[in-house]
Amino acid sequence: MPDKQTSKPNYRKIAALSSLGLMLPSSIAVGLFIGYLLDKLLGTQPWLLLVFFLLGAVSGFYSLLKGLNKYKDD
Repeated sequence: MPDKQTSKPNYRKIAALSSLGLMLPSSIAVGLFIGYLLDKLLGTQPWLLLVFFLLGAVSGFYSLLKGLNKYKDD
């Protein structure tokens, strides 16, 4: 008789992996928002927007790769 533990999907792992798809766009969006606000306050258009966009993209890729490596062996 097959073990029921192995036939059931692991919903925690599925939920964690599905959230990985939002890491990159959300990091970029936060970077764009911060850069836009700082550009408006300091009058440095478009430089801080570009800097924070790049920081958000790098941070998003780093978080995405870190999350993927966590589940790579499973």
